[in-house]
Formats: sequence, C-alpha cells, structure tokens
Amino acid sequence: MNRIIKKKTSMLIVCVLLLSLVFTGCGQKTETPEQAVTNALNAIKKLDIDTMRKYFNDDGLYGSDSGTDELLEDEEGMKLLFSKMSFKIISSSEKGDTATVKTEITNIDMASVMVEYFDQAFSMVFSNALAGDGAKSDEEMEALTEQLFIDLIKREDNQMKTTTVDIKLTKNKNSWKIESNDELQDAIFGGMISSMEEMLGEQ
Repeated sequence: MNRIIKKKTSMLIVCVLLLSLVFTGCGQKTETPEQAVTNALNAIKKLDIDTMRKYFNDDGLYGSDSGTDELLEDEEGMKLLFSKMSFKIISSSEKGDTATVKTEITNIDMASVMVEYFDQAFSMVFSNALAGDGAKSDEEMEALTEQLFIDLIKREDNQMKTTTVDIKLTKNKNSWKIESNDELQDAIFGGMISSMEEMLGEQ
C-alpha cells in the first residue's frame, strides 16, 4: 500500500511540475517598453548588432539617409563612443500597440570633437600633399585619420552632452520595435550627425 501511495505521489509531483512548465511557457509576459528601450540602448553600448536588429525597425538605428553607415564601419571608434553613452528613463506611456518612453541620453559632445577632428585631419592631409616623394599613401593617411578619431574620443576630459528624447515604439509580438528618427540617432551619437550636417552645409 505504501509503495502504491509513494508511486502515485511521485507521479502527481511530476505532473504538477510538467503543468507548471507548460503554463509558464504559455503565460510568457510581454516585454515592457521600458525594458525594450533599456535592452536596445545597452545593445548599442556593446555594439551588439544582432540585438540592435531585434529592437529597431528595418531602417536600423541610423536610417538610410543619416550618413552614419560609414561611421559604424569604424568598429573600434564606435565601440569607444558608445561605451561612453549612458541613459536614464524618465517616464513611459502606452496606448494600444504603441508606446512612448521619454529618455535622457548622455554621450560625448561630438560637435566639439568633430571640429577638432576635421581641423587636424585637414592639416594632416594638406601637409602630406606638400610632402612630395615623402608623402604617405592613401591607406596610410586613412589609418592616421582613423587613429586621430579614436584618440580624440579616448580623452577623459571630453565634454558630455545630454539630450532628452521621446522614443516611439510599436508592439511586436512579445516585444517592441523602436521607431528610429533623426532626434534619437543624434542623441545616441552625441550630436555627431547634426554637427556633421552643419559643417557640410546640409542644413
């Protein structure tokens, strides 16, 4: 009798555990907009491209017209830039399948950095053009200007810029997709995009 009771008890425990696993899977909670924004921005800090693709729409973080495709190719420089980024979620609101998460994003003030970068890079290129037979190759100059960009970002005394943005999201199954726009892109890049557009006369 005791053996039968023990066997039935063991089977009951197994059934309860199996049911709990089933219901846990079925009741998977939808990620909140705040969690989605936090995960997405942390992915940017780590330059985790796969996770970034999960949270941003088809046009990506930077959009097809923002001019930052080439910037992201400079992986070392971008890792340094994004590693300096911090953020703070201020508030959030949901309405149906859409949400807005007001977020403070802080990064290096790239407006001042880019002014220095272009001044020094132009000087390097101009001097090389006058070097005659001792001039460096295009590949060498490209490496030098890339290193210049990295050195400027590495400085510990760079000014920081904080921008408050309303991050728009749309529900995507159990998660959310972030609607990338110029304001969000510029905040993440520390004002780099707007400063480059201004210097290139695109505004």
